[in-house]
Amino acid sequence: MRGNKTAFIGTGFMARAMIGGIVDSGVRSPSDIFTVNPVDRNSAVEVSSLYGVRMGEIGDLRDADVVVWAIKPQQFDEAITMYRDFLAPDKLYLSIMAGITTERLEDAIPGAAVVRLMPNLALSVKKSATAYAPGKSATEDDCALVEEFFSVLGTVQRVDEEMISSVTALSGSGPAYFCLLTEKLAEAAKTEGMDEATADALALSTLVGTAKLLSGGEVTPEELRRRVTSKKGTTEAGVNAMLEGGFSEAVAAGFNAARIRSDELSAPDKN
Repeated sequence: MRGNKTAFIGTGFMARAMIGGIVDSGVRSPSDIFTVNPVDRNSAVEVSSLYGVRMGEIGDLRDADVVVWAIKPQQFDEAITMYRDFLAPDKLYLSIMAGITTERLEDAIPGAAVVRLMPNLALSVKKSATAYAPGKSATEDDCALVEEFFSVLGTVQRVDEEMISSVTALSGSGPAYFCLLTEKLAEAAKTEGMDEATADALALSTLVGTAKLLSGGEVTPEELRRRVTSKKGTTEAGVNAMLEGGFSEAVAAGFNAARIRSDELSAPDKN
């Protein structure tokens, strides 16, 4: 098993959510975590103040057991050039960089164990839907460590790497789809004369309540939809109108567009 010293390259939103969740849950002590962000020292200072973790220097990466790549994929080429001399192959490298394949990281750090992850926005409230794909050198112990980290931040599922683009399109981009539906429902009510505050509150409460009903796992989305949809009732009329208006096709088109873009980001010349 690997040691506890964990380094985060980057201190942005996703890094902060991960650090906060890991520290709050007790999976790692703040003393076991440090950040490396020479480009934005102010951000690193904020993270240190918020969670009690240490601000590290580039050279400290030599001492880490686990290194988390939590930067934008467009920054990877510049970052690997800056950090390469301090990254040994005996560490576990976790990456949340969309579009950066395990093979690309393994090529950059020959012999290293790499696990690619796709969490989503709900990481910040410990309700993330996270999928991970181990690289060719990652062990079962490495996968167990990933599940230990991310199970305290929501649900975690292991997938083949070829499915990561579909995961991106489903749960990575999914929060935006649900928000879009909520926005449009509220807009429809406003068009019919409902005041803005009431429409927004009802739409949001409906989204949250439905998620709560489904979160227990006692009913599937299909079953819950059928329970709400009385024969010849208002919901049936609304659902039928949406389906006839191309709802299914629009959702599929959105999913596929996101998946294709994720595949494009995996090609270095298209980043």
